[in-house]
Amino acid sequence: MPITATLPRAALFDWDGTIVNSLPLIYRSNVTVLGELGITLDRTWFREQYSPDWRRSYEALGVPEREWDRLAERWTEEMQRGRPRALPWARPALRRLRRRGVRLGLVTASTRGVVEPGLQRLNLEGVFDACLYADDVRNGKPHPEALFRALDELAVSPDDAVYVGDTLTDLEMARAAGAPFVAVGITTAPEAFRAAGIERVWPGVGAWADDLLRVSRQQDRPE
Repeated sequence: MPITATLPRAALFDWDGTIVNSLPLIYRSNVTVLGELGITLDRTWFREQYSPDWRRSYEALGVPEREWDRLAERWTEEMQRGRPRALPWARPALRRLRRRGVRLGLVTASTRGVVEPGLQRLNLEGVFDACLYADDVRNGKPHPEALFRALDELAVSPDDAVYVGDTLTDLEMARAAGAPFVAVGITTAPEAFRAAGIERVWPGVGAWADDLLRVSRQQDRPE
């Protein structure tokens, strides 16, 4: 998404790798549950192939489809033991956006039971005007069902919003919904985003919000 002077009416965010530094915990949880099937998860493979679309990952790793739902439940159990920290400057960025009148949403491939304790612990309860979790929808990322539902709750059209995420799966979902996409973080290599047509990758939510709000403030100044 290029920097423009116009603030979006709404900004919707991914959770893992975008708001919180949960990728190490996701890796360890997957190592545990896949190990129960005798499958070894290589760290390099995870770093290069990670996707919030866990079905895609299980298929690539050769996990029998009959085991997918059970492994997803075990993964949730392991994730609930963790306490990921917010990524630097993410929380103040969310609050600055709210003060400027941008409505906020959360659309994540993680489950409600995994994310909601983190919202409470990180003092983010009430920051998001709409929250959609993996267990709220029939079709997970990259299907746009959750994003469409969150936009409906916010009463905002896709072209008046942005979706902020850290993976190509997030980009695929945003494009399917017709929403502009903001690429952040270090989960996905900038080269991979550029190959997919994204010109700029911000190091985090804070950096993107800083640029967006600075340009908007400059535009608001009288000549």
